[in-house]
Amino acid sequence: AFRTFAGIGGGGLPDNGTIVSGTDTYQLAAYTGNNALYVYRNETRSLSLITPTTFTRLRLLGFSTEGPSLVSVGLNFTDGSTTNYLIDYSLSDWFNGTTNVVLQGFGRCGRVAAAPWNPDAYPTNPRLYSMEIVLNCADKNKQLQTIFISNFSNFPNNAPFPNTVILAVSGEFTGIQNIANVVTACDCAGPNGTATVTVTGNSGPYSYFWPTSNQTGVTATSLPPGTHTCRITDANGCVRLYQVTVPLTVNSSLAITASSTSICPGESITLTANPIYGSFSFYVWALWDPTIGGTPIGSGTSITINPTQSGLYLLQARFSLVSLSPCDRIAPISINVNPIPASPAVNNEVICPSATATLQVQNPQPGFTYNWYDLATGGTLLSTGTSYITPVLTTSVTYYVDAVSASNCTSNIRTPVTVTISSLPPAPQAAPIQICSGDNAVLQVQNPQAGFTYNWYDATVAGTLVGTGVSFTVNNVLSSATYYVEAINASGCSSITRTPVDISFLQQLPQPIVTLTNTTFTSLSFSWTAVPGATGYEVTTNGGLSFQTPSSGATGTTHTINGLTGNTTVTLQVRALKNEPCETSLLSAAVAGTTLSSKEIFVPNVFTPNGDGRNDILLVYGNYVSSIRFSVFNQWGQLIFLSENINTGWNGIYKGQAQPTGVYAYTLKVVLQDGTIINKKGSVNLIR
Repeated sequence: AFRTFAGIGGGGLPDNGTIVSGTDTYQLAAYTGNNALYVYRNETRSLSLITPTTFTRLRLLGFSTEGPSLVSVGLNFTDGSTTNYLIDYSLSDWFNGTTNVVLQGFGRCGRVAAAPWNPDAYPTNPRLYSMEIVLNCADKNKQLQTIFISNFSNFPNNAPFPNTVILAVSGEFTGIQNIANVVTACDCAGPNGTATVTVTGNSGPYSYFWPTSNQTGVTATSLPPGTHTCRITDANGCVRLYQVTVPLTVNSSLAITASSTSICPGESITLTANPIYGSFSFYVWALWDPTIGGTPIGSGTSITINPTQSGLYLLQARFSLVSLSPCDRIAPISINVNPIPASPAVNNEVICPSATATLQVQNPQPGFTYNWYDLATGGTLLSTGTSYITPVLTTSVTYYVDAVSASNCTSNIRTPVTVTISSLPPAPQAAPIQICSGDNAVLQVQNPQAGFTYNWYDATVAGTLVGTGVSFTVNNVLSSATYYVEAINASGCSSITRTPVDISFLQQLPQPIVTLTNTTFTSLSFSWTAVPGATGYEVTTNGGLSFQTPSSGATGTTHTINGLTGNTTVTLQVRALKNEPCETSLLSAAVAGTTLSSKEIFVPNVFTPNGDGRNDILLVYGNYVSSIRFSVFNQWGQLIFLSENINTGWNGIYKGQAQPTGVYAYTLKVVLQDGTIINKKGSVNLIR
């Protein structure tokens, strides 16, 4: 109308705003109102449906300005889901585009208030284009709420273009328009219901599948009561699920039979469902507890159970496991479970080898029977009663006993009773003892074992029990004797043999043999041979009226008396000591020694060069000496030592060799301080 009014040639849009392109119809809004959705670059805008509905295909009518636009389109549905369909779609500029052209050559003119209006672009431009969206099967059945259009164009210098212009939306729906059904009811003798579906729509042909009964076709047969689903697929591969409900005609009854109604715990009982009328599909068994209700225990037409307590058992026969049905029936039966006796209490036994054991039930119950076996299960029945006497045993054995009540229920587990053969204690260890006559003898078990008892006897077998304990004392022993000790363990088993323990008397040590070893003007030295077994020695110079420790120590074998005057005579005796007084030796023979006078010369007749620090050097003694010449000869007369110094003596070495034990001769020339000359000859014993 404007083109005609303005006297412009061809071009223009239809007066009613309706544009038809093939099967699509687009309706433009009035030019006097808001008639375009203008989406700037980097902007997202939306179109919302006044009345949400379903679509299988959409086409958006529009164009781009200042070059092609990069467009993305997303659809939002009433269920809250969103699907992006067009990603970076290139929408052509409104001049000269060639893709999806809907309308072209309608021309344009300047936007001025008065003529001339200067027509332009006719007959080829401007152009309108369509953007097509084909919805997936899932979205086809959803209610479309909003269309989002995003302009992601990229243009230099931050210009606000290219811009996207949307003028109209055309949509269509091809699919199932309506579904109807016809059903026949099922009765309790079923399943014998049927269901038929009728589909109207423009997306056929259709295929049908009934998952619950694995049937195809518009009609499903032999259906139980309840809801059934039909899967309908159109020619485009899109699926619609449709549900039908098959009603129920009620007529059913039920009973239970049981193999027994009174049992012991652990015994089996079989319960069987007996439908009197009706075709039940599911059977559910439960134990009924009045405080908490039913506890499911199994399913099926028959169930074998092992009840542990008395109770009411219920059978629920179901027509459908999915939902309750009026055909469902419940039948009860009461089962009595007799109490099971507890396993008997019996103490284990420990016996000695080759003995019997008496096994006894503790606190036996009246009316109960007790059976003794050789195995935990099965085995041989050995005896019946509250006690059992075993045969003679040489190895450890375990027996088993159970209890049987008056209602013939047997304890679940046989009680094991172990008879352990105790190992015999080893014969005790006890050392013989030596004492002095008349002393008390204390006999002692060595390393006694905890828990053992020790008995002392006067004979190796039988005899008289004379004492008990780890030690035994015999008073005032006047003669040698032997006693015997045995060990008894906690099981009362004794050692195979008794250990003999001898009492004997201690022997007196032999007398030491004393020798005078050195004489000086002020001292006398004595030595004695060591006495085997002696623990020490004592010396006396008054015939035993008093004793003292040797100057060389309690265990030494020499004694020196110092501080004497010349020509003093001392008599020495020695006794050997041991642990007990009765072991002390008799006094040795008395040995006398006299100190030298002031001008006297002394040469010992024995020396012991053995390196013990005692009497190792052969010296000439005198305290009024001016000079000496002391010569020592061996048995062949060979000179083997010469000294001209009274302080230098012979150490028993000649030419680096220790000389053998034996008798050696010496000559001595002494010049006293007053000029007197003394010549002596003699012999000396070298002892090693």
